[in-house]
Amino acid sequence: MKSIFLFSFLFIFFKFSSAQTNTFPETGNVGIGTTNPTAKISFNNLNDASNNPDGITWYNPRPTAYGIHRTAGPWIEPSYQQLRLGWETGIILDPGSLYGNSYVDVQGAGLRVTSGNVGIGTLNTKGYKLAVAGNVVAEAVTVKLQGNWPDYVFTKSYQFPSLQEIEKHIKEKGHLPGIPSAAEVKANGIDLGEMNAKLLQKIEELTLHLIKMEKKNERQELLNQQYQSEINKLKSRMDK
Repeated sequence: MKSIFLFSFLFIFFKFSSAQTNTFPETGNVGIGTTNPTAKISFNNLNDASNNPDGITWYNPRPTAYGIHRTAGPWIEPSYQQLRLGWETGIILDPGSLYGNSYVDVQGAGLRVTSGNVGIGTLNTKGYKLAVAGNVVAEAVTVKLQGNWPDYVFTKSYQFPSLQEIEKHIKEKGHLPGIPSAAEVKANGIDLGEMNAKLLQKIEELTLHLIKMEKKNERQELLNQQYQSEINKLKSRMDK
């Protein structure tokens, strides 16, 4: 009987001792590694000569991969410690959608993405550094090309197509030479920098055609004036 009583007492004792809830006073702060906590939960001072990461982590063989902690290293420039939020299977920031302030506000020096791709409105970036499923508005966009800007059109060695060749290509292909077709644009999109270069190339070729036609018209006008002068001389002789 005593054995049964003792067993029951120990069972109840361990059950409640292993499933207890710790509570703290309504006022005051909790310090971890410090005896002078200045917030509801405070960690040890950054300048306490400890260069190990401090923070909150979930148990893992690599604890700094799962949790919130300051990075390792001394609190000196140029590599001051930073706050890191790590979770290898993804991090979701959900600020909600109410009260007019439901957004993630990045302050300080700004937002920097050092690896991977960014998708806005889409989960599939298709390998691009930035993919946006929707419209984009900006006051200015600068595109720096790796290739040549088409000023080569104005070199003496450049052979631009004749109007007859362009007309033939349009009749056969349905678009200008060197410009992607509507089907290609629909399937692959366009590169803004590359397309601007192609359009400028066509404008420069068109300008050369106009200059060539203008010179031809000037020569024709000069010939017409000469013909008219000869006609006037012949008329004068006939009248005499």
